[in-house]
Amino acid sequence: MRIKHFAATAAALCCAFALAGCGNAINRNDKIEIPDSENIITTTAATAAKPDEPEQEVRTFEEITVTPKLTEYTEFSKAYNAESTDLNGKAKVSDEREGFKGKGYVTGIAAQSDWELSFDLPAKQYYNISITVAADEIVQNGIAVNGEKISEFTTDGSGEFQTISFNNIMLDKGVNKISIVPENGVLDVDYAEITASEDISKLSQTLKAPTLVNKNADYNAKALYQYICESYGKNVILGQHDTMGTTYETDLIYRTTGKYPAMRFGDLMYVTGKENSEQLENDMTAAENWYSNGGIVGYMWNWTSPSDKDDLDSIYAENTDFDLSKAVTKEKIAAMSLEDIKKLEKDGKVSAECVAVVEDIDKVSEQLARLRDEGIAVLWRPLHEASNGYFWWSKDEESYKWLWKLMYQRQTEYHKLNNLIWVWSAQNARWYVGDDYCDVLSLDVYSSNASKDGQVNSLLFLQGISKNKPIAMSECGTTPDIQSIADEKAMWSYIGQWGGNYLMNEEGKLSEEFNAEADLITMYNNNLTVTRDKLPAFNHLASEIKEAEEKAAAESDNDSSKSETTKSEKSDTSKSTEKTTTTTKKTTEKE
Repeated sequence: MRIKHFAATAAALCCAFALAGCGNAINRNDKIEIPDSENIITTTAATAAKPDEPEQEVRTFEEITVTPKLTEYTEFSKAYNAESTDLNGKAKVSDEREGFKGKGYVTGIAAQSDWELSFDLPAKQYYNISITVAADEIVQNGIAVNGEKISEFTTDGSGEFQTISFNNIMLDKGVNKISIVPENGVLDVDYAEITASEDISKLSQTLKAPTLVNKNADYNAKALYQYICESYGKNVILGQHDTMGTTYETDLIYRTTGKYPAMRFGDLMYVTGKENSEQLENDMTAAENWYSNGGIVGYMWNWTSPSDKDDLDSIYAENTDFDLSKAVTKEKIAAMSLEDIKKLEKDGKVSAECVAVVEDIDKVSEQLARLRDEGIAVLWRPLHEASNGYFWWSKDEESYKWLWKLMYQRQTEYHKLNNLIWVWSAQNARWYVGDDYCDVLSLDVYSSNASKDGQVNSLLFLQGISKNKPIAMSECGTTPDIQSIADEKAMWSYIGQWGGNYLMNEEGKLSEEFNAEADLITMYNNNLTVTRDKLPAFNHLASEIKEAEEKAAAESDNDSSKSETTKSEKSDTSKSTEKTTTTTKKTTEKE
């Protein structure tokens, strides 16, 4: 991981960018390979306003129609022994290592040219490629398809054969080739298997009656969530992360594409520091203005360590000695006042770390309550990327889950933050907090080669964790290509483009290192993506939901009333019948 302090020149902007956040390597999961990345963060304070600039004519572009080029599934599966192909360099066939299949395996692969496998395919479609390899030490490798490196993998160094899979690779009909790209060390290969994949042809993004996990969610949150869920699988909502306290990036997107993103993402990093009140206030004002102009508000929280509140670098575990596991308690503190929690600390029932965590949650809740009181629903993404171990909240899975649930319960039950839509992005199945504690699943994608792919494997991975939640790409270094998204059926709920030097150069103009101007223009001007001008009026939608719920409740009450009346009438009829029967019986007896 590297951190880059990135300041704009005084002549251009008279201030520095202050976008703190992610871009970290995503923790690998057995089910998916996600490209590694480096963290590029800008953490210098942005305190001055932008100087007056000459008005720039708004650019307009014709909206293009993107039509998915979907492929049909053709059944195919075949295994190939590694020793059956030509060898080069020092590669040779061996049978010394145990566990191989066939007559042997290929050993001594140290260069891409040493081993290459050719195979003939019946159709152009998505395939899964698996290779069974072994090494006596941890070796970094890549795999190339038709001469182009597509992914990386690492051997476990056990000396035993292990199978590595690369899923949903588009391959052409006819002869294709795969080869190993060793980064260091020497690798052995036993066999490879090529199998046609049905993952994408069977991919469905239909949600079954999704509801917010907070049963007391306000109508503004319900309206936003309903829109997100109804759009999921049909459209991709575009979002942009802004430098804290500014709208630099969203304004740059507008100047470049003629459209504003639908979502603006801010960071509440400055909520606990003593000297950052101006930046915090600027960001809150920016969020309020964004909402008033019809946009969707999102927030993450780069939470500085509770023991080092003023140190912006203390979000990272390596820069603080704060131990989250010491904060964990079995005491039911979520709905207690801070004063009562401090009394528990005096009694030795909770730790100082526990109190410090609650104090910070209360501080960030004050800002979110301000947005609630303005009628603003918020896509709330705290405790991001926990599974990669970079942050102090990444101590362990159990401590993380305890903290998430504490925050959720305290913010919903104690602070009544019913305007929040909870977004989880820890990015490892083992760290999932459960369907009862989040509304949206997301992950961050930073490709080392600035890939424009739709990243369907990442979407499928999250679908494997929970099937009835909308799935978002909460951050990316490079915005995927909309045609690739359509072709892969990777219709993300929304995509959040990271800012700072992933989008801007030192003069505050568009940097095309990660995102080309032409690509952004296409992304913002097509029939499948949603920009701010395409959003509905959420206050009207909230009113419609409220009216519908009140009408349903009234009808339910009316039905209940009718049911009670019917029961009463039946009871009276039964009593009358019983009385008549008794009278008749008595008359008969007298006679």
